[in-house]
Amino acid sequence: MSDREVEGLGPLVLPAPTKRELVAALVSASDDPWWEERVLHAKLFPAKDRK
Repeated sequence: MSDREVEGLGPLVLPAPTKRELVAALVSASDDPWWEERVLHAKLFPAKDRK
């Protein structure tokens, strides 16, 4: 059982990278320790069109 389950918390949700962050990542590595996970989640679960 994870700490989040013990505390009764839901799944951890990371914010999707902004376009600015994605462009900046092309030039240099991000110092965000969760960067790879954020990019993966953004690819797997793209933002839905709000129209």
